[in-house]
Amino acid sequence: MKYITTAILFTLLFPFQGHTQIDLNEDFAALAEQMGVDFMAPLDAGYKDIKPFPNRYQVYEFAIRSRKEKLEIRYHLEPEKESIALSNLPHVRCMQLLSHLASNDEEHNIAVHSLPTAISAEDLNADWAKVFFFSPKKEFSPRLTCQLLAIYKEGRGMAFAFLLFDKPPVSLDNRLLTLRFEEMAENQPKAFRQ
Repeated sequence: MKYITTAILFTLLFPFQGHTQIDLNEDFAALAEQMGVDFMAPLDAGYKDIKPFPNRYQVYEFAIRSRKEKLEIRYHLEPEKESIALSNLPHVRCMQLLSHLASNDEEHNIAVHSLPTAISAEDLNADWAKVFFFSPKKEFSPRLTCQLLAIYKEGRGMAFAFLLFDKPPVSLDNRLLTLRFEEMAENQPKAFRQ
């Protein structure tokens, strides 16, 4: 009985141990800690961390990919800084980012959506959240479509997840839940401002 209890406890405390092959790099982990951002790795579909692809359009600190879902997710974190004009204006920052990353071809559009009905800004512990669909410039990604999740928390900054695909996987909306802000006590000082 003792061994069975230990095995059950181990399984509950360390689910899917060994199945995930995702290691956070130091840059992303440090920024996430500074901003109070949680990253929840998908435990299914064989996601692995991949080296960021250098490009002239948008740096990002971390990326994962699933060959099974044919989906790549890139993550970029921007701490809020009073010295940077757009860091506390998420809607303006997103439009600036989209104009930089979206294809300039006339037949390509940018669509702005609210979060899917099953997800709320409160689920992401964000003050502001939007989802954008666009065709990325080929230099940013060879994929046909990018679904961009942008979330903002006052005093902490913006977090972006770029979901890149040719054909959307069934679990696409669930992948929006890989990034969220940590909850903090109401009386905790805003130590995240720089």
